[in-house]
Amino acid sequence: MQQIISKGFNYNNKHKVFFSKSELQIILQTYSKQVSSGVCRDYSIDHNKQKAIFSFFRSTFDNPIFQIEKKNNVKSKLLFDFSITYKQKIIETNVSLSKILKRLDKKFEFFQRNKQG
Repeated sequence: MQQIISKGFNYNNKHKVFFSKSELQIILQTYSKQVSSGVCRDYSIDHNKQKAIFSFFRSTFDNPIFQIEKKNNVKSKLLFDFSITYKQKIIETNVSLSKILKRLDKKFEFFQRNKQG
């Protein structure tokens, strides 16, 4: 039997970078806090061979406020690097997602203060 595969779609996902279920759960908790505070209204998730990206948006039509990127660690094949990006510039990189999210919470506090005042 012949198999039909459309061009540009790759069924081999073993080398792509993804957020794990636990990582995604922690990131979505941060996102939900920002939704309840009125800072964020939308998000997106993207992934490819090099990185996985979670983007926070103020509205559907805006560019992302912040992005969390997960990339393969250059020094270790078992570790990943997590980064916060703002306007396509890396603010911080760490192997610990929790440390990255603590820093991101501080950045969102700044956005919330500026939104109110």
